[in-house]
Amino acid sequence: MGLFDKILGVDRSQPFGPHEGLAGILLGASACDGHIADEEVQSLFTMLGRMKMYSRYSENQWSQLMNRLLGTLKRKGVDELLGASVKALPAELRHTAFANAVDIVLADGVVEDDEKEFIDKLQSQLEIGGDEAMTIVKVMVVKNKG
Repeated sequence: MGLFDKILGVDRSQPFGPHEGLAGILLGASACDGHIADEEVQSLFTMLGRMKMYSRYSENQWSQLMNRLLGTLKRKGVDELLGASVKALPAELRHTAFANAVDIVLADGVVEDDEKEFIDKLQSQLEIGGDEAMTIVKVMVVKNKG
């Protein structure tokens, strides 16, 4: 742990927990095409803010969470962020993470090749079956039309 990490209370040597896992997957969905669109950021914070598991998060906790995730993203890239996040995600949140990641990818109205690849990797790493994934994607496409 570096000097600033010690002072600021951010320990990057510890594995992610469930909160980092879910938020990390959604941040990865936002960043997988090499940039984070304003619509994707807004969707990310709106989604997380509505979830029970984050309902008691203070401003400081949000800041620490996002700093840790953004630090991992900048230092190690989207694939490493995704891997660490999936490992930390409880099984009961796999479909939730997948659906919300698809929603974020669709938020700006354009699905780029990098985003398609990210969703395919996410489906595989979360072990979501093809039929289930297809249903989720169809619903999210309908949700984001218009």
